[in-house]
Amino acid sequence: MFLLHKRLKHIKMRLNDWNKKDFGNILVEKKSVENKIQELNQVMIKEGFDKDKNEQVEKHHEDWDNLCKQEEIFWRQKSRVQWLKEGERNTIFFHRSTMANRAHNRISSIKNEEGQIHQSHEGIEAMLVQHFRDIT
Repeated sequence: MFLLHKRLKHIKMRLNDWNKKDFGNILVEKKSVENKIQELNQVMIKEGFDKDKNEQVEKHHEDWDNLCKQEEIFWRQKSRVQWLKEGERNTIFFHRSTMANRAHNRISSIKNEEGQIHQSHEGIEAMLVQHFRDIT
């Protein structure tokens, strides 16, 4: 049991590193792109229209659209909602669904064979460990 826990922890750490390296933090990147667009727009207001700066703004808008799609996918995957159509940017709904799933996936109490209810983390853990020892 300890080896399995250790291996799962190691896999989780490696997956987190891979996620940060390949995808980064979508929300931070999205905010960064928004700031770049705003800065370029302010420069164009002060200095007048510039074709190069306008092309940069358009490129940043494309990046922003892609990040919005990634954010939507992120929250859809986290919320386990599969029935919504592509293109909806209802991330608040996905976020709330995720939080509801987290609350639902929690074991707050467990009843043993004698009918006693355990609500402490230690009691629940002891009951689960004992159950899996008994079935092996």
